[in-house]
Amino acid sequence: MSFPTLFEGSQLDDLFDFSFKNTFPKVDVKEKNNHYEIKADLPGFDKDQVIVEYEDGYLTIKGEQEHSSETKDENEHFVRKERTYGSFQRSFYVGEIDDNDIKGKFKNGLLTLEVPKSKEDEHQQHGKRISLD
Repeated sequence: MSFPTLFEGSQLDDLFDFSFKNTFPKVDVKEKNNHYEIKADLPGFDKDQVIVEYEDGYLTIKGEQEHSSETKDENEHFVRKERTYGSFQRSFYVGEIDDNDIKGKFKNGLLTLEVPKSKEDEHQQHGKRISLD
């Protein structure tokens, strides 16, 4: 299975744009000098319901919301019920990085991650000009 990558100009850009448009959670990725900033909207989630993992070059965000146990009253019924419960998982290829350098915080339903650029990404971005004889 292929995953979207954070790096611009990747072969997976089209896959990211096509396959993940309607995926939860909605994620913004911003490139900064030496890292990427990832923000994911997770409304209704608590910090203890969200897990961020890094393994084999992939950063994975996952979470689970259990269905709330509501007491049933025979005089009440739902006219509409749109809030959903369940689990999600999103993975991004970030390359080989030191996982100790990944920083994250969760506040008011917003997950913010600071992910260092990999060495391979730094080479792609800056490159080296080769002089020709």
